[in-house]
Amino acid sequence: MWKEFIEEKVREIRETVSDGKAIIALSGGVDSSTAAIIAHKAIGDKLYAVFVNTGFLRKGEPEFVIKTFRDEFRLNLIYVDAQERFFEALKGIIDPEQKRKIIGKTFI
Repeated sequence: MWKEFIEEKVREIRETVSDGKAIIALSGGVDSSTAAIIAHKAIGDKLYAVFVNTGFLRKGEPEFVIKTFRDEFRLNLIYVDAQERFFEALKGIIDPEQKRKIIGKTFI
């Protein structure tokens, strides 16, 4: 069942991308990691994965994501160190809802 599902998605991605290139957001979580691996299986070096370090990750997580996806899976990984940008945007903010909105806006 899963093998057929993955093969179908690989075909769909190949057809959609064709001779072009694709970009994917990679957080290092299960969902984006799975999507990145399937997309990479489909189109190889035509895929560019963007990993943004917001400064809110677990200790060692950015290094783990880089090692895993760039060095082991051989993805074209674009690393963006946005820690200062996020910290500056949240300086002095204590309201959780306001923080959520600022994080979303800063990400975009």
